[in-house]
Amino acid sequence: MLSTVVGVILTGMLYVNPRIALSDYPADVRAAVPPRTRKELQLGILIAVPLLLIFVAVPLYSVWQVKQQLGGTLTYATAFTTLFGEFFLVSMYDLVVLDLWMFYSWTPKFLVLPGTEGMADCKDYRPHLKVQLTKGTLLLAILAAVLALVPVYLY
Repeated sequence: MLSTVVGVILTGMLYVNPRIALSDYPADVRAAVPPRTRKELQLGILIAVPLLLIFVAVPLYSVWQVKQQLGGTLTYATAFTTLFGEFFLVSMYDLVVLDLWMFYSWTPKFLVLPGTEGMADCKDYRPHLKVQLTKGTLLLAILAAVLALVPVYLY
């Protein structure tokens, strides 16, 4: 469910203005278009803040539910595993559905920034795959490790 909600929000954002996600485009695309405007940056923040809250609050709620199902006792390992599992599922949904399928395979017209049509880097998914599976997964593990402290010690 979390993956679907995040996916719908991100797809809607890209449909409204793909330049909001300009930093996620390949380097040659970023170089070929003007930098984001102040309005685009503000809109990106306006979308990112609630998205981040959803991305954190829903998994924390899931861990709270797990704690209730376990009779009020929760180990750090269980909290971490639950959080990391949910974060990783969202990450894989983003990678497989949004990035590999929608961006690299299908590439609807609304994702192609004017002046970047046909650029070779737009079809090279390997750098994106590598970053998401290495640095991205490490960041998710760190976030899960920190957030796992909340349900173990605070509720």
